Amino acid sequence: MSGAPLVVAVDCSTTAAKAVIADADGGVLASGASPLLTSTPRPGFYEQDATSWFEATVAAVRDALSALTAADRERVAAMAITHQRESFVLLDGEGEPLRPAVLWVDSRAHEQIAVLGARALADGRSVHAVSGKPPDTTPAMYKLAWLAEHEPDVVRSAAHVADVQAYLAMRLTGRLVTSHASADTLGLFSLEWFEWAPELVAAARLRIGQLPALVAGGDVIGSLRSDVTASIGLPRPIPLVAAIGDGQSAGLALGVEEPGVAYLNLGTSMVCGVSSEAYLTSPAFRTLAGVRRGTYVLETVLNAAAFVASWAARFAGSDVATMEAAAGQVPPGAEGLLVLPYWNAAQTPHWDPLARGAVVGWHGRHTTAHLYRAVLEGVAFELRLQLDLLEQAMSASVRELRAVGGGARSPLWAQIVADATGRNVRVCADGEVSAAGAAILAHAALGSGGSDSGPFVTSGHSVVPGPVASARYDSLFPAYRGLYAGLKSTFAALAQAGR
Repeated sequence: MSGAPLVVAVDCSTTAAKAVIADADGGVLASGASPLLTSTPRPGFYEQDATSWFEATVAAVRDALSALTAADRERVAAMAITHQRESFVLLDGEGEPLRPAVLWVDSRAHEQIAVLGARALADGRSVHAVSGKPPDTTPAMYKLAWLAEHEPDVVRSAAHVADVQAYLAMRLTGRLVTSHASADTLGLFSLEWFEWAPELVAAARLRIGQLPALVAGGDVIGSLRSDVTASIGLPRPIPLVAAIGDGQSAGLALGVEEPGVAYLNLGTSMVCGVSSEAYLTSPAFRTLAGVRRGTYVLETVLNAAAFVASWAARFAGSDVATMEAAAGQVPPGAEGLLVLPYWNAAQTPHWDPLARGAVVGWHGRHTTAHLYRAVLEGVAFELRLQLDLLEQAMSASVRELRAVGGGARSPLWAQIVADATGRNVRVCADGEVSAAGAAILAHAALGSGGSDSGPFVTSGHSVVPGPVASARYDSLFPAYRGLYAGLKSTFAALAQAGR
């Protein structure tokens, strides 16, 4: 092999497998993608055929590699895969799926969340204290407990339970292995000891022997099988490097390990995270394993951000671009209109599945443009609430938000976020940010990347808070902060009436 090494970085997300060929500076030489289909057999059920994870990954990598010259394919020296978190599949002894994979977004296990989430474990601690995860729909533990109750024969007969990385590693290398920062999101993992937690595994009615072997992010899992390399178009087997879940991987690429920096994905949902050297738990965030053993990511979540903006545009009978232009003519504060953006329930810090969206303060001057701006402001206010609580728990401040996602590409929304939170927003270059984090780990394993702390994706432009708008948002924020408390009982009553 001649020339500087290249790596294949894959993001096997919920909607597609996306592959990039990256050099040690983060430059992308080629890319490929293959879609994934999700089935919804019942309301709240979200499933995929796990074999499609492998097929889509192979197709995306083959597509990317086919765009390289023969000389550049010779330079490809490693692969790493980041992936959708919390999703899992049950496998038989031959590695074949026993049933469709259950996804992170699946909400079937509300009864198990209520029971297990409130239960004290054998040592007296809570699930939250051991796993770092407040009771919520996303961790796999509750859905595994649901399967144990409703499909007990399948769970008992399963030889393996695999997250996305473990399943792909098995298909690519023959080894059922995953990283700490991938296994963690299943909710069966002790963040104090960085190993499977027997008490959590038992609560999900599983056996430790059903779970994958664990390695650190950046370790080599094994070499790609010869039939795989032949299928994707590589001249020789290369090592598969253990990567991490897509959220932590994006944070790595954005330089989240730098003090005072948080990553912000302002997409359909809003996810914000910071790095921590200490293990902390709080309802204000969910705690995840970091890249290195003994490091952590503290992450806040709102499951409706650009989702609500798109809804507001449709509600107005218009489109996002038109509404953005109209909302830009509305003054900060939308002339007294406030939106509580809980269209898809409330996550951090309330964790309330009964919470709903609310629009408060209507009067006769308000138009759909006011509503649209109030939606953008409501999401920004929610981020401010989350950041304030996160800073209190960490005893440290967040000075810069490194933002990606469709919402961050809106100049109006990026400015609103800066003004409402009082923090600088660095709108970073678009692209496959999670895959960029996987590329960092692959190059670090080869010794060609210098460090496993990135960042790759910091180019872009900065948005700073404006003093006039910030002062207006400061005056409105106490009213926003009190909205949920004032409406909590109303949400519960609505849910009861709806039954």
